[in-house]
Amino acid sequence: MRIAIDVRTVTPVRSGIGNYVLNLVRGLRRVGPEHELLLVGRPPNLALLADPAHPGPVLATRLSHENHPLGDLWEHLWLPNCLRRAGVQVMHGPAAMLPLLGRGQAGVVTIHDLVAFLQPETIPRKYALYMQWLISRVVKKAARIISVSHHTKRDLVEVLGVDPRRVAVVHEAAAPEFRPVEDQALLERVRRRYGIHKPFFFHVGNIEPRKNLVRLIKAYLSLRPRLKGRAQLVLSGQKGWLTGPLFRQLDGLNLADDIIFTGFLPQEDLPLLMGAARAFVFPSLYEGFGLPALEAMSCATPLITSNISSLPEIVGSAGLLVDPLDEGAIAEAMWRVFSDDDLHQKLSRAGQERARLFSWERTARQTLAVYRAAHEEHVKR
Repeated sequence: MRIAIDVRTVTPVRSGIGNYVLNLVRGLRRVGPEHELLLVGRPPNLALLADPAHPGPVLATRLSHENHPLGDLWEHLWLPNCLRRAGVQVMHGPAAMLPLLGRGQAGVVTIHDLVAFLQPETIPRKYALYMQWLISRVVKKAARIISVSHHTKRDLVEVLGVDPRRVAVVHEAAAPEFRPVEDQALLERVRRRYGIHKPFFFHVGNIEPRKNLVRLIKAYLSLRPRLKGRAQLVLSGQKGWLTGPLFRQLDGLNLADDIIFTGFLPQEDLPLLMGAARAFVFPSLYEGFGLPALEAMSCATPLITSNISSLPEIVGSAGLLVDPLDEGAIAEAMWRVFSDDDLHQKLSRAGQERARLFSWERTARQTLAVYRAAHEEHVKR
């Protein structure tokens, strides 16, 4: 098959979806070398995915996935003709986007979550309305839909009325660099680089309301009398939207260096900080998959996360699951992992075992099966 994949989310500064696309392409190259991948992206995106061992065609554009409305017009009006001329048989939109016009190839779309429908108050209003409009049409257009969790599949069926037979659940996985690091000197250097000089609780994610950082910080502050200055809270990620309440909460507090905002972390530093942390705390209000939780488990870092949305499905019994709306429950879980070495070791081992159930090779093979099903159905029409 000739398969086109939109890789415009693979940027030097990227979030979870960009990492999903990057690792999916790498996995597809390994398990399906007989298929031809046509990568659709801007030159910087394509450079990050260049692999001399797997040279292949590219379709370059100057428009990013965030260039609205020009990027949208290009995708829906111009891209279909490009795909037809290139002989593409399957077009995969791995970031909830597909060309809405053109019928020359089977369309496959990955839906990561339905935040715009279920948590619209956590994102800018215009963006929520746009994503509601777009996703509603994309799921009708696609021959097959990939959902990254059973939870998101249920959301698609219940919220948008999608036929469950058109939805394949294909879990994500942690990248190979997320693994335990034994080199203590290396871990110490990365801690010093970010001003960390104590055991620390760690969180990674875009700074936005859905990540629930206001409650996480309140939980940490409530522990200060018990911690007695023995632990820091380190928050990593690029600044997103609607951050006013979070930073207003911090104004006027005498935090010294108790809470550290690192900003966006280079990819090489993220697994090191993940592995150096006493615990990874991820009390998100909603996740379609929750890749950082899996990355923490892969690093043997004890995990504290939410007992809602897809997270129990991904974590199983390998982490401490808490009500993300209950600051006291978050704080108590943090204290338990900090103070109880036996629990710390138990969660570390359990997380590693759980993470072994997920791999990008399995993800790539299952994704190829979706491509085949979409192509076969398209040919029969």
